[in-house]
Amino acid sequence: MKKYLILISLLFTSLFITPDTYEDEVRKRLGLLKDLPVVAMLGMSADESDGPVGRSGEAVYNQGCAACHTAGLAGAPMFASLDQWTDRTSKGLEVLTANAYNGYNAMPAKGMCIDCSQLEIERSVQYMLDALTVTE
Repeated sequence: MKKYLILISLLFTSLFITPDTYEDEVRKRLGLLKDLPVVAMLGMSADESDGPVGRSGEAVYNQGCAACHTAGLAGAPMFASLDQWTDRTSKGLEVLTANAYNGYNAMPAKGMCIDCSQLEIERSVQYMLDALTVTE
């Protein structure tokens, strides 16, 4: 069953990747886009560049997490849905990050972001948790 869920997730994700996007991503990872500053290639703003290097939570979410969390595939709690996240938020950032990094139930390890660091996964989890905060 898990194999089918992973296959469906991969197919769903591939629908959002155009050939140009794929080629640009390969160029970025190989460092072939010299005209972009490093922080832009990492999906970070200039003010975030003072901290540890890596992609922002939003960039990681858009790259991998969104494939399931936008549509609620395989039981994934939907992005910004307080009702679906209520029981999970009590676990805390550390446990949620460990679950996302190592895999949990139908969720594959690292949420299909094979090259993500644990810090990047933590940032993406925090990004999803921040989306639950209602601001007026």
